[in-house]
Order: sequence, then C-alpha cells, then structure tokens
Amino acid sequence: LALFCWSLAVTVAIAAPESYDGMVARLKSGDAAVDFRALRDAYAESMSYQPYDAARDELKRSLHDAFNAQDCTKVQAAAGQVLNEIYIDIEAHLLSARCFELGGEQAKADFHRVIAKGLMDSIVASGDGKTTKTAFVVVAIDEEYAVLSALRWRLADQSLIEEDGHSFDRMNVKSVNSEDMAVLFFQIDRPMNWLPHSLS
Repeated sequence: LALFCWSLAVTVAIAAPESYDGMVARLKSGDAAVDFRALRDAYAESMSYQPYDAARDELKRSLHDAFNAQDCTKVQAAAGQVLNEIYIDIEAHLLSARCFELGGEQAKADFHRVIAKGLMDSIVASGDGKTTKTAFVVVAIDEEYAVLSALRWRLADQSLIEEDGHSFDRMNVKSVNSEDMAVLFFQIDRPMNWLPHSLS
C-alpha cells in the first residue's frame, strides 16, 4: 500500500502541465479559475505561438477603427478573429467587453473583463518595469502596449537592449495625464527567441 501511494504521488508530481488549448477551452466554458501566467506561458510554448504577425496587426487596426467608429458589430467580429488566433490578447477582450456592455449583455462583458484583468495582473506581477532586473516579462509585443495603456503611459520612443543574456525593450514614456516622463523595461526573450525559428 505504501509503495502504491508513493507511486501515485510521483505520478501526480510529474503530470504534464495543462495545455494552452485546454486552458482556453476552460475559459470559453466559463471557468475563469485558471493560472493566467501559466496560460501565457503555455501559449508561448504552443504551436499557435506567433508574437509577430503582420496580418494580425492589420486586423487589430481594423478593430481599433471599428471601435473608434462605435461600430460594435465590426468590433465583435474583429475581436473574435483576434481571440481565435491569440486568446491572451488583452485589448481584444477589453474592446469586446465594452461592446457587450453597450449592448446590454453585462454577463458577457464581465466575462471578458475578468480574463483581461487576469492576464494583466499576471504581467504586472512579474516586475515593476523600473529596471532590467525587475522588467515586466511579456510573451507578446501587444502585451507591452496593453501595460502602457493600463498604467496611463504613452510611448515616446523605444530601443532594444541586451543585458546578461536577456533582451529588453527600453521605453521612454510620457504620462497621459501630465508632463511626467519615465522609463520602463520589458523583457522580451520569448518573442526574440521565436524570430530565428520563424525564418527557418
């Protein structure tokens, strides 16, 4: 019996982590009790991982245009396409939530906001962005701009730097509400490491 229990414990301990597709399926079913950091990491390890995508960038521009035009039908269509490709896109969840709210579908709006908050919280928990040692760790470039928006900063300029074997975006940012300036660092190892494989 003792041997059986030990074997069971070992089996549990080495169980494979939940897949990206599995966690997305749980979220879509209404189960928001996922580890959002694990979800983002799983995306970066999945076959779906594509942190740079010109076609998706164009789709995001269409999403912005539709939202600025207050065309929620087009917003939901574009957001749905983005989320089918990358379910961890914070902005797509937020814009979809806003349109659901405007349409009186509060439960759906709340659902997307819970996901957006979980994703954002997992990024800001990775550091404070003030130095390379405490940089925000992102798995997709859009996460950088989602953080800037959430913290009410606007990008002034940026540069790519390398330090201690890691890659960082160094961003000079200006407050949306004042003349305050700051420097924020984002660790972008995952996207940068993906680039050579995308060209092979």
